Amino acid sequence: MLEKCITCALSQTRPPREIVIVDASEDWQANRTRIAHLIGGRVPLQYLPAPERSSTVQRNTAIKACSSDICMLIDDDSLMHPDCAEIIMQAYEIDVDGELLGIAGVEGPSPMDVLSVARKVGSANHGRLASFRQTRLMQFLWRELFLMSRAVNFVPYAGPAGSRLPSWTAERGLDLAPTLQLPGCRMTARRSVLLQEPFEPAFRSYSPGEDFDISYRLSRIGTICVARNAKIYHHEIAASRIKREQETVLSICNAAFLLRKHSPNLGRDRRLWSLLMSRRLLAEALKDGLSRRWKLPQMRAAWRAAAISRGILKHADDDTLAGCYISIQQGILTKPTPSH
Repeated sequence: MLEKCITCALSQTRPPREIVIVDASEDWQANRTRIAHLIGGRVPLQYLPAPERSSTVQRNTAIKACSSDICMLIDDDSLMHPDCAEIIMQAYEIDVDGELLGIAGVEGPSPMDVLSVARKVGSANHGRLASFRQTRLMQFLWRELFLMSRAVNFVPYAGPAGSRLPSWTAERGLDLAPTLQLPGCRMTARRSVLLQEPFEPAFRSYSPGEDFDISYRLSRIGTICVARNAKIYHHEIAASRIKREQETVLSICNAAFLLRKHSPNLGRDRRLWSLLMSRRLLAEALKDGLSRRWKLPQMRAAWRAAAISRGILKHADDDTLAGCYISIQQGILTKPTPSH
C-alpha cells in the first residue's frame, strides 16, 4: 500500500519537493530499499525509523526532518488524485499573509486499483445507523444522541474551536470550506506552525483523536479549512488498525489526558467530562443494541475507559503525567477489552 501511496505522490501535477517517511515496522530498512528503488532519485527521500510506535511521534519526527514550508501529512494508505497537491498549494501560495494554517483534502474514489490490499472491516453499527441520517432531526440525533462526531466527544480546554474563512478566498475563486477537523489521512499544514504546536507526543499506537486535537489548537490561532476539489482516497488497511474496543478506550482516555494536560479550570472541566461520559455510555449501549451485540462490548469498553479517565483527571503531578499515561496506554493495548 505504501508503494501505491508513493506512486500517487510522484504522479502529482505539482510534484513533491521531498518525501519523508517514518516507519514503525521492524523491517523498515527493507521497506526503505524498496521505496528508494521506486522513487529512483526523482525526489529527495528521507526514510527514518520511528522512535516510538506512535502515529503522533512519527508525525512530529517527519515534520522536524523535512525542510518544505507545507507538510502534506497523509497516511501510508492515502492515495492522492493527480491534481490534489496543486489545488492545495495554490491556496497556500495565494495566502501571502499566512492566514490559512491547515488545509484538508476531501474523500474521493481510489485513483488506482487497490483490490489486492485488505481493508479494515467496517463497523456493523455504522452501516445501520447511517441510514438514520436522512433528515435534520436524524442528523441531530446522530450527532447528539449517538455521539457520532469527534467534536461532541471533545471537551474544549482553551475556548471555542473554529474560525471563519477570510473573505479573499471566495474573491480569488478558491473553493474552500471552514472545518473543525483536518482528518489525519488528508491533512496538510504549515511546518512553522506545526513546530510550535506539535502533535501530542505522549500518545502511542494508532492515537485516536490526534487529528482533532491538533486541528483544535490550530483553529485557535488561525484558519483551518477543506479544499473541496482536492481529492484523496483513504483505504484504511486492516493491518494498521487496532481493535474497535481498544480504539474506543483509547479515544476516550486520550481526550481525558488532553483535558488534564491543558485545562485552565480542571474543576469545571471534570464536571463537563462526567456529563459527557454519561452520554457516551448511553450512546454506546444504544449502538450495541441496534447492532445486536448483546454482550454490549462497546458500552463495556466505554465503562472501562470512564474508570481509567477518572484516574487520569485526578493525577496530581504535571511532571509525571505523560509518563504515567504512556504506561496506561500500554496496558490498554496489551490487555484489550474482550470482544463479543
